[in-house]
Parts: sequence; structure tokens; C-alpha cells
Amino acid sequence: MKNYFITGTDTGVGKTHVTALLLAELRRRGLPAAAMKPIACGADGRGDAKLYRRLMNDEVTLDRLNPVYLRHPLAPSVAAKLEKRQINLRRIQADFRLLTSDFSPVLVEGAGGLLVPITSRYFIADLARDLKLPVIIMAQLGLGTINHTLLTIRQAQAAGLKVRGFILNDTTGQRGLAERTNVHELPALAGVPMLGVIPHGRCPRRVVGGILDLLG
Repeated sequence: MKNYFITGTDTGVGKTHVTALLLAELRRRGLPAAAMKPIACGADGRGDAKLYRRLMNDEVTLDRLNPVYLRHPLAPSVAAKLEKRQINLRRIQADFRLLTSDFSPVLVEGAGGLLVPITSRYFIADLARDLKLPVIIMAQLGLGTINHTLLTIRQAQAAGLKVRGFILNDTTGQRGLAERTNVHELPALAGVPMLGVIPHGRCPRRVVGGILDLLG
């Protein structure tokens, strides 16, 4: 399986949840997989990287899984400005290379969506491009999902990124008309594969396994 960059149509769509599910299943399959969160913002911003580290049996330091941590729950460029810090892009790339020398595959979780600014001239999409990673897009079931997902796919493609597919996440468990039709309409419109639908609550292993099987 290749390394992948996992982005979202927005914040709070389930990137960490799904990345952790994929990492756990890869580990259960005996693969030396890893996941990293290059940039984390917020009071408990390192919680995602701590989760990945536990799933990896603490085989790597937290700083390598999360090389950039900012305290404010804001876009990285804004948080860095408030904290009078500079984001070290070279360190992110170096830590990614070190991870890929010891682990395979490596999943990289972005912060928010593709146009979240890391600096005033450098965005999450640029990071995915510089790491040379194909993209998996996370979206949530619900009204507006078609628009948000298609916009993200088109932005990724415009940025020169290869979109491997998208995953829909049921964040509420309320399957109204929008949720029921999303799963049929989006695959017809997206031009990239729908890799799976994550149910609300506990996710069966067969669902995660099906996503991994499609990713190869």
C-alpha cells in the first residue's frame, strides 16, 4: 500500500477518526504502518498524534509524529503569528522522510482542508504536493456535502494532486434525505472513487478493510 495524505472538506469531518481506524487495521494485518500529524493547533492539539503513537505501540517519539505544535486553535499561519513562531517546513519534510524509512505505509493527516494556510504563501495543498502524496478526501454525510466534496476534489486536481478517492463519514447518525442521497449522487459526480462510508458509532472492521482493499 502507498503512503497517503488525508485531507478534509472542512475541520471536524472525521480525518483523525478515520486515519486511526486505517492505522489500526493496517497494524492488525501485520504491516509496519505509521500515521503522523505534521501540524497541530489547539490546547489538546497533540491528542491526535498521541493516539497514533499508542496505535504504533510507542515505537516513535511524539515530536516526530507531530513536529509542529501551536497552542491556539486557529489556522497554522495565524496561530504562529500570535505565538511569534515560524513553522519549519524543512523539519516536517525531514521527519516524514525518517518515518518512511522505518515504516510503510505512512498516513499523513492534514490540518483542516487544502486551503488552510501554513504560512501566508504556503497551504496544506502545497504540503501534500511537496511530500509527493496522493490524497484521500474525508467528507461528512449531510446537506452541503456534494458542493464541499466537489470543490475539494477540483482544488486538489488544480493543485496538481492525485486524488485517490473520498470517504464519507456519518458524524451524526441521522440519515435524512440528504444523507441517503449523498452516497448515490457523489460517486456519479465526483470523477474519483468513493472508497467507503464510515457509519456513526462503532465502525465494523469489514468497512475499514474494504477501504484498504480498494487502496491496494
